[in-house]
Amino acid sequence: MPQESYDLKRRAKEQLSGNWTQAVIVCFIAWLLTQAFANGNEIQTLRNVWQNGELVSVPTTRHSSGLGDLVSFILAGPVALGVAGYFVKLMRNEGPVIKDMFGGFKFFLKTFVLNLLITVFTLLWMLLLIIPGIIAILRYSMAYYILCDNPQLSALEALKRSKLMMVGYKFDLFKLWLSYLGWFLLGIITLGIGFLWVIPYYNTALANFYQDLKDYGN
Repeated sequence: MPQESYDLKRRAKEQLSGNWTQAVIVCFIAWLLTQAFANGNEIQTLRNVWQNGELVSVPTTRHSSGLGDLVSFILAGPVALGVAGYFVKLMRNEGPVIKDMFGGFKFFLKTFVLNLLITVFTLLWMLLLIIPGIIAILRYSMAYYILCDNPQLSALEALKRSKLMMVGYKFDLFKLWLSYLGWFLLGIITLGIGFLWVIPYYNTALANFYQDLKDYGN
């Protein structure tokens, strides 16, 4: 069974020692690919153009925002698998490199379907109440890690295995989430700068959580 949150976080810090810079770069690239262009953020980033010695504001459009959201959704699956694979390698001391985060694109269609299924199922549970939606997120949280270790699985099979793996352990993962709440608030207060440190820290702890469940199951 998974260790307590403080033990998972302690292990994460030890594993990140000497690897912080690379892990930060991986998470930053993942953000660029999946979040920077969502909800019109690509326009927010590029809306001010330097012209004739002054900043000129570029008007935003719904079309641009919608296109950014679509691109982000399409890329979310393969990027999530690649990031999961990178942090699993980091946790296992297998010498991960930045290019590992692009490994998910080898399974583009499968990861796209996985992301679509997770999104649809979570939204359907959210239609009931917020709590069933949170439980659904917890239930499917191990799907990308499972797919990393078992690339022969289909998207639906990865979801089913995640559901089985998380039986009896959803609250443990929820406690890990809560233990990072302060850090996520710090990221917001620092206008996102703090997330450069928090996200790799959290992803490494989550990879350890997965490994503990896998070892216990075996």
